[in-house]
Amino acid sequence: MTATDVVGVVLVAGKSERMEAGRLKQLLPFGERTMAGLAVASAEASRLDRVVVVTGREDEAVAAALQLGRSVVVRNDRYEAGNVTSLLVGVDAAGEYGAIVLLLGDMPGVTPDIIDRFVDVWREERPWAALAVYDDGVPNHPFLLSAAAVAAMPQTSGSKVLWRHLVEAPPGPVATLSFSRAAPVDVDTWADYQAALDQLGLAELSE
Repeated sequence: MTATDVVGVVLVAGKSERMEAGRLKQLLPFGERTMAGLAVASAEASRLDRVVVVTGREDEAVAAALQLGRSVVVRNDRYEAGNVTSLLVGVDAAGEYGAIVLLLGDMPGVTPDIIDRFVDVWREERPWAALAVYDDGVPNHPFLLSAAAVAAMPQTSGSKVLWRHLVEAPPGPVATLSFSRAAPVDVDTWADYQAALDQLGLAELSE
């Protein structure tokens, strides 16, 4: 471990409030994996130095379905307070690092090559922070935060804290990494799930 390492923090702790019929979206099938499992597999297949996975709701079931390789799993007991609390739990487990790449467990279309772009940018340019932009031109995940950007992050709960920190009112320079592809689907609802399966060319599951 060194202070220049790039550590992936994969958040699979969400409440899954908007998914129909009370389904836990982290456990939805994506090919031979779950949605959370696919996100973790992509992180493990990338050039990240280490990977930390943060669980929350139904943590034992989610962790059991991950098919882990090199990841370390930690639980956020305060996951209901928002994703910043999950990120901070992941950061605490990351050891020494130069930058964190924040990955969302409900965005399975973020592939290893996307993650590797963030790793390469950190190693070559050392930005304060960075984010992705896809064909729609809208700022999007993944997010890269240097140790300085993590230290400057508001210590507060709730939604959109990271969005305000990196997009709306960043206290430091944020680099933009452009990708010539459709934005990965952010899965919140059953319709999003079907769209993500279609985007990835996977078979649909009947509701």
